Amino acid sequence: MERGWLLLTGGLAVTSLAAVYGGLSLPGAILRTEDRELAAAGARLGGLLQYPNTFGAVMAAAMLERLTALARLPGAAFTRAAGWRGYWTGVLAPVFALCLLLSESRGALAAAAAGWAAGCLLLRGRERLRYALQSGVAAGAGALLAAQLAAAQLAPPALPGLLSLAAVLAAAIALSGLAARAATPERARGQRAGHRRAVPRHRRHRRHAAAALLGAAALAAGAVLAAAGGLPWRLTRAATLFARGELYADALRMLREAPWFGLGGDVWRTMFRSIQSRPYVGSEVHSGYLDFALDLGIVGLAVMLCWLGVIAAALYRSNRRLLPALCVLLLHSAIDFDMSYGFFWLLILWLEAWRANSSSERPSCDPKLFRSNRPGLVLVPSLVRSHAAQARLRAVMMAFLALVLLAGGISGLRQAESLRMQRLAASASEAARPAEAVRLLERAVALAPARAQARLALAAVLPPAEAAEVLRRGMAYERGHPGLELALGLSLAKQGDPAALTHLRRAAELDRYSRAVQTAALRGISLLVDRLDADGRTEQSRLAAAEGIKAYRSYVLLAERAREGRDDRDFRLTREAVSLAILLEARGGVPSSYFPEPAESLSDRF
Repeated sequence: MERGWLLLTGGLAVTSLAAVYGGLSLPGAILRTEDRELAAAGARLGGLLQYPNTFGAVMAAAMLERLTALARLPGAAFTRAAGWRGYWTGVLAPVFALCLLLSESRGALAAAAAGWAAGCLLLRGRERLRYALQSGVAAGAGALLAAQLAAAQLAPPALPGLLSLAAVLAAAIALSGLAARAATPERARGQRAGHRRAVPRHRRHRRHAAAALLGAAALAAGAVLAAAGGLPWRLTRAATLFARGELYADALRMLREAPWFGLGGDVWRTMFRSIQSRPYVGSEVHSGYLDFALDLGIVGLAVMLCWLGVIAAALYRSNRRLLPALCVLLLHSAIDFDMSYGFFWLLILWLEAWRANSSSERPSCDPKLFRSNRPGLVLVPSLVRSHAAQARLRAVMMAFLALVLLAGGISGLRQAESLRMQRLAASASEAARPAEAVRLLERAVALAPARAQARLALAAVLPPAEAAEVLRRGMAYERGHPGLELALGLSLAKQGDPAALTHLRRAAELDRYSRAVQTAALRGISLLVDRLDADGRTEQSRLAAAEGIKAYRSYVLLAERAREGRDDRDFRLTREAVSLAILLEARGGVPSSYFPEPAESLSDRF
């Protein structure tokens, strides 16, 4: 179990550093940006996870697992007689510390600090001293390398960078052995040398003080080097923290709609654009627990918390050294979307399996353990006593599992084939074969009726009346899709149907901070007004123009509000929208009070 854990976490760290030093080409492994609030060095390491915050949390958990392992090893483990076991145990600790610092994740650093403090509380005596010293060595080595890489914006020269990496890691490994020996009682070392002479207490105290100073010096050096890389400056910036607070407020407002059993799977991703109070980019709710509450309600969240609590209690009883790593993963999930990664759950289950296999008390499968005189505690094994009954139950369970897997496999194949048909249709359109493109898109929709993208592609090549019918059927699967609402509104507007107003305004509400959707909605209303005028329905045309001006005014107010704070979606009033509003005013005779200021001034301002 330990080797498997190191293979997972160490492989993630090594491949990430290989991308930094140019040994591997991993798209998305390094986030590069000119926004210093997002990356003090201009680049952040995300590794194979392609997201620096979760990557930092995983590296912090892996680092604390190595530090607690080193805390249990005395100086004798760093000798040839022990096979240099201590050095092999600690070789990855500075690598994990380096990756944690390169992620520049404030949440991961805070969770690492909390997990480190938990480790201090759980350890005792010499183990606690070794833990502090080994932490100082790992942090100092990681900070030294992180400062160099930050200065090079995570793109160092290959050969000098690798030589630097090797030298610092070699020094860290050597210091790790010295730290373990410094925290080993002199009495024990004297006995191994063949004499039992007691060491004076004042000498032991001096050695302990020297060891503590060594750890403090390493930590101080790490802090100074990290400051040189600009990380503390980014840690004090609160703009993204405030944006996350707005996101949480919107999520809690959504949770009030169905607090007990939630709103269904993946609800935030599909609905956040319609309820966001500011134009942030947040397809993830940035809190695993809040995301669970939105999907499954307070009841589902309580079940998950109970399960995680049982795992934490079992680690505390049987293998406490793994508890700091678990603390990091669970704490960081409160402020980020780690739980959206299958890798996160794999690590949680791995820690529990590791504990179960390292515990001296193995769980028994004796059916008597499941019997109880208390009501409600009689479990299935006490009811299934005969081998024949057990065989039948096993066969039923396997058959059910096989059916579920078969259904899932068929559904996945249909989705993949639908996507392939859509790609073939795009190629046919480029080759000027419209009939073939329509046939392929119809096949794609038939294979996966719930895929909104396939329906939108089909509606784009059909006549307006047929396109409207295709889109209406798609809304039976996903009513809150702004793309479906917008496409249906445009199709109805081309037919001169006043019902287009409802769908166009609905599309603008579902994605309120998208300037493309807001402008397209105004374009559709203008098209509807033209069609109604052409059909001689003057009164309906005037009313539609008035509704268009109302939609435009809402757009203006949203644009003004977006300018007052952080605007991650670059939301602003477009020139096309201003031009459309002028035409709608002329068509509908709308009073000038609908405009907060002259249109020309608005165009220049936004």
